[in-house]
Amino acid sequence: MTRRPVTHPPHTRRSAPGLEKPGAFQLTLLRALELPKAYREVYLLKEIQGYTLAEIAAILGISIDAAGARWERARRELVHLGDSDAIERVR
Repeated sequence: MTRRPVTHPPHTRRSAPGLEKPGAFQLTLLRALELPKAYREVYLLKEIQGYTLAEIAAILGISIDAAGARWERARRELVHLGDSDAIERVR
């Protein structure tokens, strides 16, 4: 299946708030790279590149519901990864 890029002017896409803090972008990216591929693709497109779920669905050739489910699962996984990182620092 060929993926067609969806292009929009840069001013219409917004990345997740809070990524402007020192090290936040790098930490988010490193954690996202630990996600399963299906979750990682959706998460990076939404949170880092600022695409909407409809655009992501079109890019990946999946339904909007599937894109939303993958995004939610990715967010839950990242919260879990963040919690485990905190636990490791305490030990």
